[in-house]
Amino acid sequence: MTHEPTVHVAAFLDQFCDGKTTHSYASVSVCANMAGPGLSIELHVPAAVRGGRREFVRAAIPAWLCSGYYRADREGRFAEHLCTRKFRVALRRADVAYLWASTPESVYRDVKAAGVPLVVERVNCHRATSIPILEEAYRRAGIPAAHGITASSLEEERRKLAMADWIFAPSPLVRQSLLDEGIADERILPISYGWSQERIGNTPRRVGALPVFLFVGSVCVRKGAHLLVEAWTEADVQGRLDICGPILPEIRAIVGSKLGHPGIRTPGSVWPFSRATAEAEVFAFPTLEEGSSLAVLEAMASGLALLTSPMGAGDIVRHGQDGFVLDPYDRPAWVSALRQLASDPALRARMGASARARAQEFTWPRAGANRRTRLLEAFRTARLADRRRAR
Repeated sequence: MTHEPTVHVAAFLDQFCDGKTTHSYASVSVCANMAGPGLSIELHVPAAVRGGRREFVRAAIPAWLCSGYYRADREGRFAEHLCTRKFRVALRRADVAYLWASTPESVYRDVKAAGVPLVVERVNCHRATSIPILEEAYRRAGIPAAHGITASSLEEERRKLAMADWIFAPSPLVRQSLLDEGIADERILPISYGWSQERIGNTPRRVGALPVFLFVGSVCVRKGAHLLVEAWTEADVQGRLDICGPILPEIRAIVGSKLGHPGIRTPGSVWPFSRATAEAEVFAFPTLEEGSSLAVLEAMASGLALLTSPMGAGDIVRHGQDGFVLDPYDRPAWVSALRQLASDPALRARMGASARARAQEFTWPRAGANRRTRLLEAFRTARLADRRRAR
C-alpha cells in the first residue's frame, strides 16, 4: 500500500502577529487547524508576540526585540523585508505557497518565480463586486464615498488573483464575486472560518428583564451600522442596543444625533468577546459587504439569535431558524424583526439555541480539516494532470 507524501505549505502574512487582531487571529487559527495528516505548514510573519507565537510560526525578528524595534521602526519596514527574504528561502522546500490577499504583489511574483503552486486567502468579495456595493451605500447615505478602494488597487488584485492556482472563498457570495470576474470554478476552494471557546470566553450570560441587542465590529458604512441605528430608533422597542467598536466619523456624520438615543449604548471596543455578549440575546449586523464574519460565528457560538444581512449570513445563518436574514436596506423588515425579537423572549431563546447548535459545525478544527482536504485534493489533482501531460 502506497502513501501520498506530506505536502508542505509555506504561508505568509505581512502583519504583526499577536494572535488577537482579526487577520492575525484568523491566520494563526487557520494554520494551526489546517495542519494534519498529509499536510504540514509554517507561517512566516515579520514579528510575533504572546498569542501569535506557535510552533509553526516563523517570526523574522525575535519576540524580545519587538518592543524596542517597533519604537525605532514604527512601520516595521525592515522586519517585513527580512520576513520576505526568509520566505523566499522557505519556498525552496515548499510544495504549496499560501498567501493572504493583503500580501505585497512582489511576494506573489516571488512565488511564481519559484515555480511553487499558489493558494490565496480571499477574505472579502472581489473588489470589482465590493466597489459598486459601497458606492451605492455612500450614495444612499448622502455623503462622499470613503471606502478607499482605488482603480489601481482593483487592477493589482486582478493581477494577484491571476497568479493564484487556487483561491480560498469563505462564503457563497465571495465565490460568486470570483466567478463574476471570470475566475474558473475549479480554481475556487469553498471553505469557512471558525470559532474557539478560548476566543469567545466563558463569562456567564446575564439575561435581564429588557432584551439587549448587540453590534460588534468597526462602526462604519460597510458594516451597515447607520442602517441599524436608523431601524432601532424607528422601532422604538423596550430594550437596549450596544454598539461595540470604534465609531468612524462617517457614521457620526450620518446618524450622530441618533447615537445619543437613550436605548443606545456605545462603549467602544470591548475585549474579550464574552464581555460584549454577557447581557446580549440578539446579534444585529446589517453588513453590506463581507467575506465570512468571525463576529457572526462567535455570536452564534455564544447562543445569540441573529439578525443580519445575506452578506453576514453567508451559508451559515439559517433564516427563520437561527435568526432573521434580511435585506439591509429593507427598513420596514428590520423594524418589524427588531420589534418581534424584543417582544418575544421565547423566540429569542429558541433562535439562540439553534444558532449555538449550528455553530458546532464551524469550529476551527472542522474548518481547518475542510481546508486541508480541499487543498490536498486540488494539489494532487494538479500533480496527476502534470504527470499525464509529461507522458
